[in-house]
Amino acid sequence: MKQFILPDFDNTDSEIILNKKETHYLKNVLRYKTGEIFSAADKSGNIWEAKILRFENKKSIIMLCRKIEPPKEEREAIPEIVLYQCLLKGKKMDLVVRQATEAGVSTIVPVESEFAVAKIEEKQRIEKTERWEKICKEALQQSGSSVLTNVKQHIAFKQLDQFCKKTETSIFFHQNTIEKKSLHQYLFQVAEKVNIIVGPEGGFSDKEVRLMMENGFLPAYLGKNILRAETAAIYGIAAIKTILLEKEKWALC
Repeated sequence: MKQFILPDFDNTDSEIILNKKETHYLKNVLRYKTGEIFSAADKSGNIWEAKILRFENKKSIIMLCRKIEPPKEEREAIPEIVLYQCLLKGKKMDLVVRQATEAGVSTIVPVESEFAVAKIEEKQRIEKTERWEKICKEALQQSGSSVLTNVKQHIAFKQLDQFCKKTETSIFFHQNTIEKKSLHQYLFQVAEKVNIIVGPEGGFSDKEVRLMMENGFLPAYLGKNILRAETAAIYGIAAIKTILLEKEKWALC
């Protein structure tokens, strides 16, 4: 079910002015009219009851009436999933951001790795992040995901161990069979957060694999088929999320 994502706002008692694009989505996609009350999500994951006060000059003005507590059955009772995606060239990174958002990843962190063809210059940092945030918002509204994904600024590969704590479950997907356990075994006693690390088109370097192994990252193998980097990301996310969603069922077998 489609949803509306609120822009940043400071005071819930004040009127919120939506820009031309937000108004188009509200009026022409969701087909809401003046005076209608609808639910909207803010960037912190809160759900609000909002009212359309008026449309004017291709913009719209809404007011937040009250915060809504979603039913427990609508919340996914699984650990938070964070994707650390090594930079991909062209529009491949855009595709991963969109698909990971639709799949319910909580956070996406771009990573500069040794074999990555794509690089982000300092002057592009803000521009790239804003682009991915925009794609993320569009995917959230289209998919209706209850997990409001956010995109962080990129980090260097050597910083991974600083972001992925040892109390969390960190899994990286490798093209060779170096894993010691299955995904099910890795996720049997999973922590509150699962970090997924996916390499670039050229894969991980030996140095990067050693760094991850030394810091307790768990290697996983996705089979013999050679997957594109953007395919590996959504494949891995889907595999892990399915296991987590069905954990109570398979744990009893």
